[in-house]
Amino acid sequence: MNLPLNIDLQQILLHMFNFAILFAVLYFLLYKPVKKYIDAREDEYKKASDEAKQKLKEADEAKAKLGDELSKMREDARLECSEMTGNAQKQYQKRISEAEEQAEKIISDAEEQATAIKRKALRDSGKDIAELVKESVGKAVMGSTDEAFEAFLSSVEKGGEDE
Repeated sequence: MNLPLNIDLQQILLHMFNFAILFAVLYFLLYKPVKKYIDAREDEYKKASDEAKQKLKEADEAKAKLGDELSKMREDARLECSEMTGNAQKQYQKRISEAEEQAEKIISDAEEQATAIKRKALRDSGKDIAELVKESVGKAVMGSTDEAFEAFLSSVEKGGEDE
């Protein structure tokens, strides 16, 4: 059978049959295993992607939980700090008032001591003046005025040296 342009129908059918066999062999030997491998890899990537999304979701939840705990801890720390500041302020005021009380007591004690010393000095000086006057009067009565005056001055000088 000869067709125009030297086309042999038998040759065409044989080539078509060879192509079908080649196609079937390649389909079973290459396409199915490669398709199976690609599907398996696609499933692995999909599974890994799902796991990553799940872990990311868990991480976000943990982050939110830790953020809440952190803000709670910060609030607790702020409250504790303000409480400690208040306590420190109270102790400061207490110590200041105690110091003021001690200062007032020291001042009043010093004033009392100064008053006592002043009274004693006045009493002692009064006694000294009385003795000097007594001696001067005695000498004035007994002797001349010049001798009494000299005795008075010498007794005053002796009194000044004793101190």
